[in-house]
Amino acid sequence: MNSPTRIRRKDASERRERLISAAVELFGSEGFDVPLDKIAARAGVSRPTLYRNFADREAVSVVVQQVHLDRVRELVAQWADRDDAFLLAIKMMAEKTLSSGGFEKLLASRKNPDAHTETFVSGVAKILSEPLRRAKAAGLVRKDFDTSKINMVIMMLSGGALARTQGDRQALDMALDLMTAGLSPRQGRG
Repeated sequence: MNSPTRIRRKDASERRERLISAAVELFGSEGFDVPLDKIAARAGVSRPTLYRNFADREAVSVVVQQVHLDRVRELVAQWADRDDAFLLAIKMMAEKTLSSGGFEKLLASRKNPDAHTETFVSGVAKILSEPLRRAKAAGLVRKDFDTSKINMVIMMLSGGALARTQGDRQALDMALDLMTAGLSPRQGRG
């Protein structure tokens, strides 16, 4: 038999999950500055409920970034048998950055880097370290490229594809081809 406490805990957990889903969606479509009231409304909860779950905007941001890290981790696990998993992950993150308008958000965030941004970047580097090692071993990526440059590559790909129109993947694919050529080992370059 379900006790009232167990039902309340389940309801609280469901509300928290709705808040996280709403935050992921709205951060992606409207950016970091989306009003917290809008997140609460999208989740179907009150503002006090939002604050019972998250102390402030930074706490919401940390959880949203964890959702994105988990997604990268899941995809990399699916591609575990592929030498090009690193390049696939870079392309996926560039697509996500571009489709969410994240390129402009990333540029703005570079002016005010937060500790959680560094945590996200280091999390991506940790997740992609093994795929990067495999890509280097397969001759797909230069030996002198390291995980500290991943964020730069994502920004470059996103910036190179900014001219694309809705649904047109050609610009992003071209930017990826150019970036891949730059990452590829060349005679005398690693």
